[in-house]
Amino acid sequence: MKIKPQESWDNSGLQVGSLNNDIKNIMLTLDLSYESAEYAANNNIDLIITHHPLLFHPIKSIDYGTYEGKIIRKLITHDINLYSMHTSFDMAELGVGSKLAEKLGIEKYDVLHDVNEDNSGYGGIGYIKQKNIIEYAKNVKDMLNTEHVKLYCEDQGRIISRVAFCGGSGSEFIEDAINKGADVYITGDIKYHNAQKAIQNNLCIIDAGHYYTEYHSLENIEEVLKKVKEIKVTLFEHNNVKELVI
Repeated sequence: MKIKPQESWDNSGLQVGSLNNDIKNIMLTLDLSYESAEYAANNNIDLIITHHPLLFHPIKSIDYGTYEGKIIRKLITHDINLYSMHTSFDMAELGVGSKLAEKLGIEKYDVLHDVNEDNSGYGGIGYIKQKNIIEYAKNVKDMLNTEHVKLYCEDQGRIISRVAFCGGSGSEFIEDAINKGADVYITGDIKYHNAQKAIQNNLCIIDAGHYYTEYHSLENIEEVLKKVKEIKVTLFEHNNVKELVI
């Protein structure tokens, strides 16, 4: 697995702990919640690897009364290391984009938004067999194992084949999807004006949620780590932000 450099504004890497610690028991999770930290403490986890950093912005104090403070205290008390792979993993060869393409049944794709000199970057764009947009939106819901998706498309009878995608919050790459001729763009965290811009440019959008467009990528890390015989790996599935559809 080739990992790319993180973005300059990012805070990937060691969050809590020591790079010199011996590791035998690893837990993978998308975000670190108090519930997942407690699970780690109760199950003798040495290292937690997350996608999203717990410490994204500089902190001036560690207050045990705050949510973050409680988590940090739990980690330190139980000698648990915390390491995050954020934008570096977004752009990795077997990272977020690779797993999302696999889940969506897109075998070959080009990078949606180039960042690095080797043309690696965020998301991807490729082809599927022609399908009705409503049918495909339902397929995406099933393929990503999410409870619901949001579809923004004026023509419910539209047939699509060119699909752009980006795990997490990908609204900033709508322009890329438009310029590269996508029929539909699959991502998360789409706002009203994002959807409006897409529709005005004949681009349908499927918002499958931040969590479900990224979580499955942890399977790639799990597969790599399980090749090390001395290490036990646990994939902890916990969505911190659940939507209740009423």
